[in-house]
Amino acid sequence: MKFSCCIEMIFTEFPFIERIYRAEEAGFDYVEFWCWEDKDLARLRKALDDTGMQVSVFQGNTVGRMVDAEDRQAYVEGVKRSVEAAEKLGAQKLFLMSDILKEDRSVLEADRPISDGEKRRNTVGLLRELIPVAEESGVSFMIEPLNTLVDHKGYSLCSSEAGASIIREVNHPQIRLLYDAYHMQVMEGNIIANIRDKHDTFGHFHIADVPGRFEPGTGELNFRNILKALADSGYDGVVGFEFEPKNGDSAETCKRVFEQIL
Repeated sequence: MKFSCCIEMIFTEFPFIERIYRAEEAGFDYVEFWCWEDKDLARLRKALDDTGMQVSVFQGNTVGRMVDAEDRQAYVEGVKRSVEAAEKLGAQKLFLMSDILKEDRSVLEADRPISDGEKRRNTVGLLRELIPVAEESGVSFMIEPLNTLVDHKGYSLCSSEAGASIIREVNHPQIRLLYDAYHMQVMEGNIIANIRDKHDTFGHFHIADVPGRFEPGTGELNFRNILKALADSGYDGVVGFEFEPKNGDSAETCKRVFEQIL
């Protein structure tokens, strides 16, 4: 199993590009981040070349809502621009948000109500429209259920069952689910049971403890057991560390987490 460091949340005591070097020193195989448009891609590429690191995933939607049919054209065009950025960085996966997240990661409410059924149909339709983009570029797209109880009130996709159902309906190997154990523990629990039931839809896996979204070992989840269940399921993808180090020392925190989970 390989591991990715989310440099939006970890090593934030250093400038952004330097975090790639710090992640490599800490033993990670990959780095990941959120939006790319505010990043210096040339400097990112150089740091990746210097360290031999790879980008596991970053955010692919840049404008509009996946769940709103009126936004589809703009949303797809934004994803295509992100594919071009992914090709520059050698990244093969992009995650896609159902809604617009503001800078503080809260949800920007839509101007008009959209029913749950319409949201699902729009999501399936948009993902199907992205299949030729995925096949031509080699980049995979992942939807991510988020929690609405603590962090993202109003977010449209908020259960692993709904996410897996969409992935199975679209039924394409480059359209996958990003399963985040933190978000799904907040929403529904049963992490290991859901891994066993839905691992066939996974394209990436995030870890952070509950409550607080701090590192494993600070809350209620047993990540040694969770990652064993993930490995036993046959998942051979990347596990992303997407948490805030509770004591602020990223290197020491990551060292301790690796010792706990491996």
